Amino acid sequence: MTRWVISASRASSRPGSGGQGVKVGPSPDWLQRRLRACGVRPLNNIVDITNYVLLEYAQPLHAFDLAKLNGAEIKVRRARENEKLLGLDGVTRDLTADMLVIADAQRAVALAGVIGGEESAVTSTTTDVLLESATFNGPNVRQTSRTIGLRTEASARFERALPPELALAGARRAASLIAELAGGAVHKDWADVYPRPQEPVRVNLRPVLIDNVLGTHVPLEEAESILKRLNFHVKVMGDGEWDVLPPVFRLDVTIPEDLVEEVGRVYGYDRVPPTLPGRRHESWTPLAPSLDRRLDLTREVLAGAGYTETWNPALVSGRKLEDLRIAAHAMRVSNALSDDMDTLRTSLLPSLIDVAVLNRDRGRVDVRVYEIAEAYLARVGEKNTQPEEPLRLAAIATAGSTADDGRKAFYRLKAVLDECIAALSGPPCTYQRAAAQLFHPGRCAAVVMDGRQLGYIGEVHPSVSAAAKLEGRIVAFEVDVEPMLAAARIPRSQPLPRFPGVERDLAVVVEDTVAAGAVLASIKELAGDLLEHVRAFDEYRGAQVSEAHKSIAFTLTFRSPERTLTDAEVDKVMSEIKLGLEKRHRARFRE
Repeated sequence: MTRWVISASRASSRPGSGGQGVKVGPSPDWLQRRLRACGVRPLNNIVDITNYVLLEYAQPLHAFDLAKLNGAEIKVRRARENEKLLGLDGVTRDLTADMLVIADAQRAVALAGVIGGEESAVTSTTTDVLLESATFNGPNVRQTSRTIGLRTEASARFERALPPELALAGARRAASLIAELAGGAVHKDWADVYPRPQEPVRVNLRPVLIDNVLGTHVPLEEAESILKRLNFHVKVMGDGEWDVLPPVFRLDVTIPEDLVEEVGRVYGYDRVPPTLPGRRHESWTPLAPSLDRRLDLTREVLAGAGYTETWNPALVSGRKLEDLRIAAHAMRVSNALSDDMDTLRTSLLPSLIDVAVLNRDRGRVDVRVYEIAEAYLARVGEKNTQPEEPLRLAAIATAGSTADDGRKAFYRLKAVLDECIAALSGPPCTYQRAAAQLFHPGRCAAVVMDGRQLGYIGEVHPSVSAAAKLEGRIVAFEVDVEPMLAAARIPRSQPLPRFPGVERDLAVVVEDTVAAGAVLASIKELAGDLLEHVRAFDEYRGAQVSEAHKSIAFTLTFRSPERTLTDAEVDKVMSEIKLGLEKRHRARFRE
């Protein structure tokens, strides 16, 4: 009988036995059919038996031709330097010292856990067989398999870890089949080397944990019965705890929660009633986005609208500020290097206009630029003090030379400003007719949020455009950022509406002097609680509209949280809105 020697730590169990006088030939039909059904090609009865036990027990085995082995000793060792192995697939591979091999007295005859060697393979002339069944270290087998680029049925099982006890059971099953199907005498003495027996893993389980984890009551008798039917040995201790011994092939069961999972999957998760969490959770307040994040979102909005960010010097010409009549609160530099950079800027717009001129000189017609930076304002009544440094957002865009071009450019810029305010998490702002330096009288609006004026938006004064020698019209806005951040609201989720909304369009004809914002505010006030949203989407002057008048078109969305609105209800609200607009703004309506 061949003597087994273990010389590597990566093999934990190595039972082996031999058979003499075997007859190698085709396997019986039943065995061939079963192998083919599993996708395995039959070869001969000895090899087919090892493959069959692999599928039946999940235990890889290998059969050697005993006559092709040198000496009476089989070793499990590390591969030697420059050692090679001709595998069963006909490929010769270079081995490394990290690889584990099965070797006889002279050479390696198999790559442990991966593939056998061709030089010791069972053939039709084989009469004496050595059967090997082992448990190898999973990580080592996986590393070897990846190194040589070969993954076999054996390596796929070893790398997932196999219980050492399975090696002897698989070997006994294979020996029994060899005696039945190949004849010959099977040695009764097994060479079983198990140098470091593993202690069985015992898990202590408090039965109350089953109910706590699953969220439903499972009778103790049923839970115990489930575990026993799954081949778990359950012993009830004196304190009520269960001492559970998993079957040897369940290496994945190591903690009490694993046992609860076994009970739950057999008991049926569909029998667990849906309930809300029973414990109180600590309140959580969402954090507002940081300033940098909000400004980045604003930059994304402007970039999406075709605007380019600019960075301009904080020092500008004091004479230029005086010419533009925005020199109030300006602070001059005592040791200015030049007259063009002798004053801290009080507005971002002059620098943006200079950028537009620079682009014009280089042949660019459509200019859209913006800047996010500080302005510098002297404190009133205070000398030798640091200036106020409000963070501002300013943008300008060039347009055509007609009034209609300027009007369209203004509304486009206003839409961009609304998107910027939304990106800063600010509440919606309103626009009120106003007058400001740099802006055209009658074509300027104050940007107001929660009753506080943030800045201005409108068409740049023609004299400013003329001084810069810019053709066409220029629209611009400049607003303070910090008040918007102070008024910012953290977005909160809202439930989807249960009932459909009703949309109506309303075309209101008013005098040119009536601001669209005033009409919008009146509609919101007159519509009441049923009005969900209103927006202006068009302004028209021309045929069917009297001179010095304009037509403003609004879309109104009505919705009730309690029911579906009828046409009669919406018609009544629309009539009240029209009546109120007639009284407040002397409005007429277009169909």
